[in-house]
Amino acid sequence: MLDALGDALPLAAAIALSPLAVASVVLMLLSPNAKAATLSFLLGFAGAIAAVASIAYLVAVLLPHDADDRSISAPFLLIGLGLVAIVLAVRQWRSRPATEEGGETRVPEVPGWMAKIDGMTPAKAAALGAFIGGLKPKNLLLSIGVGVTLEAADATVGEAAVALGIVVLLGSLPVIIPVIVSFVAGDRIREPLDRLRAWLIVHNAAMVGAILLLIGVVLISKGAEGLGG
Repeated sequence: MLDALGDALPLAAAIALSPLAVASVVLMLLSPNAKAATLSFLLGFAGAIAAVASIAYLVAVLLPHDADDRSISAPFLLIGLGLVAIVLAVRQWRSRPATEEGGETRVPEVPGWMAKIDGMTPAKAAALGAFIGGLKPKNLLLSIGVGVTLEAADATVGEAAVALGIVVLLGSLPVIIPVIVSFVAGDRIREPLDRLRAWLIVHNAAMVGAILLLIGVVLISKGAEGLGG
């Protein structure tokens, strides 16, 4: 199990670096219905990662294996995911906010759905968490990578399930931590949270682009290693 977990940890770290998820949960923490909305968002976010990774794992199980029960297709899938990640990284990097005269970064327009977070119900918060956690291109790609990586590792189904649980927990930490801090610190944390939200919105594209580029290289390297083995 440790080998499987070790292979998936870089992907868990990349899932954790989700500026949009953190910005969304910070906005919810500043809303009147903070507790119910943020907990629902967290459940949707973590549940979507687990669901996508599990489906990817099951699909990888059904694909051809060699005589030693090693996946034939997993290395090609990982390389393909890596190439997609690099393409998305370039697109993200090119979409980052331009620098204005004086060296200041232009503040991007806040997405319309983000402006509606204030009055979001728990059900809508859970749906938003699921969308960001499992359907936004970056996390969708990474969650699929987690499932394929765990299937390609020499681990039982039970060990892969435990490793997936740890990956989901680690990937959700940046959403969990602001919720815990806010519940403990109360109104004292509102101003720092608002500054964090603004910073994340400005730097989201650059951060996600850099993360995708790094993960693309990691996935291609893992796939090439599987082909060589």
